[in-house]
Amino acid sequence: MCAMTLNGLLNTGLLGVYTNKIAMSVVAHNISNANTEGYSRQSPSIVTTDPIKLTTMGSGGRAIAFGTGSTVSDIQRIRDEFLDSQFRETSSRLSYWENIYSNIHYVEQLFGEPGETGLRTMYDNFWASMEELKTDPSNEAAKAQIVSRADELVNTMKDLNYRLEQLNEDINNEINLRINEINGYLERIADLNQKILTSGSLSGSPNDLLDERDRLLDKLSELTDVRTTYLANGQLSLAIGDKVVLNGSSYQKIKALTITGEKDNYQAYVGNNLLTFNDGKMAALFELRDEIIPSYQTSLDEFGLYLVDTTNLIHKEGWDSTGTITGANFFSDISAKRGFEDSRLFRIAGYSDVFHPDNINYVTSNKNFYTDPNINWNDFSLYSVSSGSDPASYPDSLEYDANSNSIYFDDSSGFLNKLIVDVAGDFFKNYGFPTKEVGAYKIDASKIESGSLEFSINDETYTISFDDKDGLVNKINSGSGGYLKVIDDTDTVTGEGYIYIVPTTKVPNADLDTIVLNDVEGSLSDMQAQKVILDALDTSEPTLNNILGSNDTLQMSINGIKIEINPLKDTANDLVDKINTTNTGVTASITPHGSFVLRAGNMIDFDLNNVTIRGSENLFVGLGLLEGDINNNNQITLISPNFTQADIEQQFSKADILRIEKEIGIINQVSVSSTLKNNPSLLAVDLGYYDSNNYFPTGPGNVTVWDEISKLNKANLLDNGKVGFSDFLGSIVTEMGVKGETADKMRLNSETLNSQISLEREKIMGVSIDEEMTNLVKYQQAFNASARVITAVSQMMDTVINKLGVG
Repeated sequence: MCAMTLNGLLNTGLLGVYTNKIAMSVVAHNISNANTEGYSRQSPSIVTTDPIKLTTMGSGGRAIAFGTGSTVSDIQRIRDEFLDSQFRETSSRLSYWENIYSNIHYVEQLFGEPGETGLRTMYDNFWASMEELKTDPSNEAAKAQIVSRADELVNTMKDLNYRLEQLNEDINNEINLRINEINGYLERIADLNQKILTSGSLSGSPNDLLDERDRLLDKLSELTDVRTTYLANGQLSLAIGDKVVLNGSSYQKIKALTITGEKDNYQAYVGNNLLTFNDGKMAALFELRDEIIPSYQTSLDEFGLYLVDTTNLIHKEGWDSTGTITGANFFSDISAKRGFEDSRLFRIAGYSDVFHPDNINYVTSNKNFYTDPNINWNDFSLYSVSSGSDPASYPDSLEYDANSNSIYFDDSSGFLNKLIVDVAGDFFKNYGFPTKEVGAYKIDASKIESGSLEFSINDETYTISFDDKDGLVNKINSGSGGYLKVIDDTDTVTGEGYIYIVPTTKVPNADLDTIVLNDVEGSLSDMQAQKVILDALDTSEPTLNNILGSNDTLQMSINGIKIEINPLKDTANDLVDKINTTNTGVTASITPHGSFVLRAGNMIDFDLNNVTIRGSENLFVGLGLLEGDINNNNQITLISPNFTQADIEQQFSKADILRIEKEIGIINQVSVSSTLKNNPSLLAVDLGYYDSNNYFPTGPGNVTVWDEISKLNKANLLDNGKVGFSDFLGSIVTEMGVKGETADKMRLNSETLNSQISLEREKIMGVSIDEEMTNLVKYQQAFNASARVITAVSQMMDTVINKLGVG
């Protein structure tokens, strides 16, 4: 139609009416969807129609382009793909931290910290009950309380583990539900892709379909990390993790499958390939189920495992208050009931006593001497005291070792069952030898007169009557049953000086207070006897050369980490410290009766079969871990991952080993001995004393079993030899609090970032009523103006047709 004609002008006005009518329809659509979730504001794309070129009389023969009006070429969504991508990433992160935080907060509530019914409180109550027994060993109610408090602690741990298992099971079921939800989203997105493809080929942009697809992508991003790639014709492909799960209108359904032997835990698969979720709620659920919650269950297992094993090893070395029952466990047996392949080798305990070898021939100074000190023995008063012979001056048996810069006693007669007493107290301390305190009665020889003494021990009573110093010395040395001896430190010429009545090793722990002394006639008072403390050579921690019979340097290794051992200077406790500082997951300790113990920590999954330990055969034999020749210095493998069940049974035929189950939940096997629950009076209390190559009960007033067990509170046993029981529980609560606080902070940060991006996105895609009303007025005015053009053209055509040429 020619634009120069009235019909052309009429068409231009009509196009303006149509264009602005469509624009107002778009505005009306925006207003009606102002509160629709996921709706993107739409805008009409108004363009001019193609012009017509004509030559007119006034153009001078040149063609002039005449406009023909306007049209709506497309209705566009106002959307920013970059902000969409940022919003979905932050939504995934926010959803991840929200789920981590809420579940850790719930676990904190399960632990009941702080509170009066939490695990820490139950543990403190158990430890407090030990102190009560120690203050009153004869209190049967205190024994019952120890058993009762231990039972409460065990039940609390079991209940906590049960609740963690239930939480894990709930999370596992939710994983299955969320996988089905993801599949639902994928199915709907694939269907929308097909509709978008069809709609796009028939008409313009299917904006509402695109909005619905973006809304589903937003929902999907809360569950997992999604990566979208936009294709031609409005199509897209979608990847989750490292797997493409949707391409256009086709998608791969994610399968939730369980693996045999994995506690029916669901895993996500795309085809036959495992799908890993890297963010969003799914990543949080998998991390909670597979890492966070099991870590707390493993900590409970570790706490219970070490509590049971360390307590039992001490408890069974003690006697009950009657001194008749020994070898009983405090906690019931937790050893694995399954075969070798389904269990772990947690602990090996040696069968020999590293504190009491066949003899103790060597005692080394703790000081270093870079030259031989050439000691003059005439300057010191050292006496050898035993139960069988009279005390005598200790002979010169000191040696100097230039390789280790040490001086040491080398006494072929040995130090077992005798005391080396430093009467003047100026030798052992000055030269750095280990000492212990021994009580004694000090009497001035010039004040000894005739008299009588009476003392009782082990239901035996001894009466000592004497006329003078020599009589007192001889009577005690020969007539006290070997329990007491007299050191005569008087001058052999003048007779001036002092005598010392000292206990022998026949007295438990050489404790003078064990003896009940009755000064019937006041002889001690008359002689002005003083009770004093003397220094005696401490041989309770013999150096390893006493076990190995050699000063030759040895070496052992754990997973290739070497440990140098100097038998001349190192004790078994020194070896324990060296092993525990290797940070290999192998820890060592020694029981009160000298059993050398190796345990596996959490670093090696509580299984000694996961490490390789090598060293000299005589070292392992001397520690009682192996049976063999103490003189064999060959390098052997004590344990390695290649060992079979037969290898272990043969290797540790005499050692005490503890195998545990492989699965989490060992705490469910823990319980206080039913025998003790029925009869708490059978509780072991007395570790006894060592005499003549054996241990004997001390008596009902001795509670050394619980002295030793209470020391476990601070002993570095757990977490690969880093902390004690109290600190271990504290570290669980602290770590949980830190993790919860971190999750909360990350949640708040993610929420803030997501809100900011959402606000920016809403500014672009959201509908503003004020803006839309402005547009409505604008298009309405344009519509009215276009209508006026049509009216003007109508009047012009009426004039031309009806009035032109009429006079």
